[in-house]
Amino acid sequence: MRHWLVAGLAPGTWTPRRVWLTAFLAFFILSAAWALASPLTSVPDEPWHMVKAAATVRGQLHGTPITVITHNGTVTNRVPMTGYRLPTAYSFLTNLHECYFNNAHVPASCARSLSALPGTALAGSTAGSNNPVYYLAVGWPSLLSHGPLGMYGMRMVSAALSAAMLASAMVTAFQWSRKRRYPMAAVLAAATPMVLFLNGSVNPNSLEATSAILLWTAVLSLLTDPQPELVPRLLARAGIATMALLCVRQLGPAWAVVIVVCAALAAQSGALRDVIRRPAVWLWTGAVGVVALGSIAWTAKFNVLGTGGATTHPSLTFAVAAKHTFGQSVVYLRQMVGYFGWLDVQPPFHLAELWFVPVLALMAAAALVGKRRDVAALALLAFSVIAIPVLAQGRQAASLGYIWQGRYLLAVAAGLPLLAAAILAKREARGDRLKRAVPRLPVAVTGVTLVLGLLMFYTTLRRYAAGSSGSLVLWGTAWTPPGTIVGVVVLYLVGAGLAALVVLKSWAPYPGAGVGGGDGVAEGAPTAGDAAAGATVAMVAAQALHDRAAVVGEGANGSAGPASVVGEETSDEDRGAAAVASGTPL
Repeated sequence: MRHWLVAGLAPGTWTPRRVWLTAFLAFFILSAAWALASPLTSVPDEPWHMVKAAATVRGQLHGTPITVITHNGTVTNRVPMTGYRLPTAYSFLTNLHECYFNNAHVPASCARSLSALPGTALAGSTAGSNNPVYYLAVGWPSLLSHGPLGMYGMRMVSAALSAAMLASAMVTAFQWSRKRRYPMAAVLAAATPMVLFLNGSVNPNSLEATSAILLWTAVLSLLTDPQPELVPRLLARAGIATMALLCVRQLGPAWAVVIVVCAALAAQSGALRDVIRRPAVWLWTGAVGVVALGSIAWTAKFNVLGTGGATTHPSLTFAVAAKHTFGQSVVYLRQMVGYFGWLDVQPPFHLAELWFVPVLALMAAAALVGKRRDVAALALLAFSVIAIPVLAQGRQAASLGYIWQGRYLLAVAAGLPLLAAAILAKREARGDRLKRAVPRLPVAVTGVTLVLGLLMFYTTLRRYAAGSSGSLVLWGTAWTPPGTIVGVVVLYLVGAGLAALVVLKSWAPYPGAGVGGGDGVAEGAPTAGDAAAGATVAMVAAQALHDRAAVVGEGANGSAGPASVVGEETSDEDRGAAAVASGTPL
C-alpha cells in the first residue's frame, strides 16, 4: 500500500482513468456530505421532486389534480398540485420543513420524524408536468425503502450522476495539451457550493448544472485546444452532456445554444471547420436533435414554461419586471454561489461575495492576454448572465410573478471561469509582471474555492443543527445529521482533500512525457507567492490596460498564431500529448 501511494504521488504517474476515478470520488463525497448535512426537503422544491421521482418509477406519469395547504409563517396558501398515490411517508414531505423555514434561529429538530409508514396516500407535487427522464434515473431507491432510507438513496443516486459529469469535465481539463492547470482549477470554481448542495438533493437543477459544466469543457477543448486523437472522446462527452442538459430541465436547449456559440467565438482559427467535417459530429448531432425534439415537444405539450397563462399580475409589465430583475442581478449572482435552503440560509461574513474574487481574477487575466474574439466571447457570456434573467422574467412576470432564482442560470454562468481558463491556456501573458502573476492563479483559485466551500458547508450545517445563533462548536446540538456531525464534517474534508489532490497533480508532466527534459520542473509548480495571485493580477490589470490596444491590433492582423503562444511551458505536455492512455473514461 505504501509503495502504491508513493507511486501515485510521483510526477507523471497519473493516467486519465485515475484522474476520473479520483475526481468522481471527490465530487461524490462532497455531494454526499451535503446530502447528509441538509435535512430532508430543506432544498428548494425537493419535496415535490421526490414525489415526482417516486411516482415516475411506479409508472404514474399522470396524476390527479389536488390542492395542498402550505404555510409560510402565519400565511396559509392553497397550492394546486398533481397528486400521486404513494407510500404514506411521501404525503408529509410538502410541510416537513415549514417549522424552521425562514426562521434561522430554529434548528431542524422541530421537523416531524419520518418513518416507513404503512399504507398509501395522495402526495402532491408541483413538478407533475416535468420531463420524466431525470426522475426515472434517480427514483428507483424509493422502491427499495418506503421511508427516509429510500429518500436519502435518491439523493445519493443524484449525487453520483452529477459527480460523474464533473469527473468527466475534470479529466477533459486534465487532457488539455498545455497549461491544463487553468481549466482544472476552473472546473472546481464552476462547481460552486450551490452546485454541490444541489447535487446532494433530489432536484434536476443539479444535473442541469453539472452536465453544462461537462459540455463547456468538452466544447472548449474541441475548439480552443484541438487534438485530433481526442476528438472522438470529446464528441462523446459533449453529446452525452448535451442530451442530459436537454432532458433534465425545460430551458436546456437554450443553454446548449449559448454554450456552443460562446465557445465557437473563442475557437482557434479553423478548429470549428475541422470538427464539423468529421462524420461523427453529424451522428451525434442527429442523436442530440432527436432528444431535443422530444424535450421541446414535451415542454410544449404540457406547457412546462407556463407561457400563455392568465395575467394574474397585470401591474408587472415587461418594463417594470425587467427593471426589477436587473436590480436583483447581484442577488442572483450570490444565489449561484451559496444561498442554501429555500434561499433562507445565507452564508455569513460575505463568504459568497469572496467566492467571486478568484473568478474575477481569472476573467481579468483572460481579458488582458486574450485577443479580440476571446474578449468578445467572454463579454458576450458575462452579458448573457445578466440579460437572460431580465428578458425571461420580464416576459413571464405578468402571469407567474417574480419567480427567478440564481440557480436557474448556473448552466450558463458556470462557463465564466471555464471560458477564461481556456483563453489563458492558449494565450501567453505579455509583460514581466503579468507573466509572474498569471501562472499563480490556478493555485489561488483552488485554495480559495476549497476553503470558502468548507466554511459555507460548516455554517449551513450549524444553522440546521443548532440554529444560526447556536454555538460555533457543534456539540450536543438539537439536530444531528445521519452519520453524526463529526462524521459529516470529516467526510467533507476527505472530499475536499481528494479534489485538491486531483488539481495539484496537474503540475506534473503529462503522462508519457519525458520527465527528464528541460529543467525537470513540473509545469506551473506552486510557489510561496501563489496565495496572493488574485490580488497581484488585480494590481497588474490597471497598469496593463494601456497595452491592450496594441495586443488587440496584433490579434486582428493575425500575426500571432497558435504556434506563437505556446511558450516554454508546453515542452513536456506537448511532447506527451500523443501518449494519452488508452481506455480513457467518458
